[in-house]
Amino acid sequence: MQMKPQYNPADCQKLIEEKIDIPFFRAVFDPVRSNLIVFLASNGEMTIGAIAENFPQNRSVISRHLDMLHRFGAVERRKDGREVYYQVNVEFVADKFSVTADNMKALMSLNRK
Repeated sequence: MQMKPQYNPADCQKLIEEKIDIPFFRAVFDPVRSNLIVFLASNGEMTIGAIAENFPQNRSVISRHLDMLHRFGAVERRKDGREVYYQVNVEFVADKFSVTADNMKALMSLNRK
């Protein structure tokens, strides 16, 4: 005899959306943006020009990727005169992964109660 599932797919989707910041992870797992995060974490604060010199994309593309990462809190920026400097917001990113791991563990154990 097969038991009726406690949660239907729509309920599962809602639980995931409530507990996991999917838009954040979509933003940081884009290949270029994840490379930017690792690059900045390895090299420290840099100007957009210095960053762009190390990537095959042109400066405006890198700028758009950095802007998106900034909107999601993954990178911080500061302006000094005409230059804009970027650095990884290490604590925020690490905390986001930690909270997500804890939430995933909780979601995965729902049927064990």
